[in-house]
Amino acid sequence: MVITIILFQSLVIAPVANISLATESAAIFLRSIWPIFFVLVGAISATGVINTDQTRARNVNLITVVCMIACIILVPRINLAMDVGNMNLWKILHMSTVALTLASLILHIFYIVRWHRIKNG
Repeated sequence: MVITIILFQSLVIAPVANISLATESAAIFLRSIWPIFFVLVGAISATGVINTDQTRARNVNLITVVCMIACIILVPRINLAMDVGNMNLWKILHMSTVALTLASLILHIFYIVRWHRIKNG
């Protein structure tokens, strides 16, 4: 589920918003959708931490929870940097959330492709 949500949000929702909406409308929409995304992915991963007895799966989900909490904390700072025109800080903070989300995605994919197969294969 986490893989699907991250891919859909990153490859469909955000690009379509940026292409289809006026700049101001896209900004308003994306400012409201990204925190929901981070909470959703974090909540699903927290459920995975609680509901699994496999150590690797629990660790992947726990890392994702921590990454999503960090992203949620960064969102207001990203918005403030944009609002005051500090584009260098905005780029650093934005790329931090991209890197944290990408790390979570890669961990989940690696778990599905490699570790899950080792345990069950």
